[in-house]
Amino acid sequence: MKHTILLATLLGLCAPVLAGDLKPGLWQINTTMEGDNLPPQMRAHTQQQCLSPEEAEDVVSALQESWNADECDLGKVDRSGDNLTWEASCNQNGMQSTMKGSVTLHSDTHYTSTIDMTMPSHKMVSKSEGKWASSDCPG
Repeated sequence: MKHTILLATLLGLCAPVLAGDLKPGLWQINTTMEGDNLPPQMRAHTQQQCLSPEEAEDVVSALQESWNADECDLGKVDRSGDNLTWEASCNQNGMQSTMKGSVTLHSDTHYTSTIDMTMPSHKMVSKSEGKWASSDCPG
């Protein structure tokens, strides 16, 4: 269960993925998840995340830094225009998981993402939509 919560937390890391093409500031991220044995409270949630101007400087570096902070190895990252795809693997408390994700930048104030996660006991799919909310981030 802790690993599932970690993966849900990692979904918020999609905001910096296309940071160079998104407006810095406060973003609202709506996420839905589907998967076996997923608690109802994790099936849909909304969070806010602040994207700093510094995070907007290097798209791939921002992504790598976020994943490395969560003890995951970011593998292949490909970018073509407004689309970014990536693969990652994590080993948390002896539980191995792999993820494949994609992000589509619709404008500098809107993106969508999908992440397919595979763990030993089940699979999950998460879909997120990020919308820019404000240039001001809460202190």
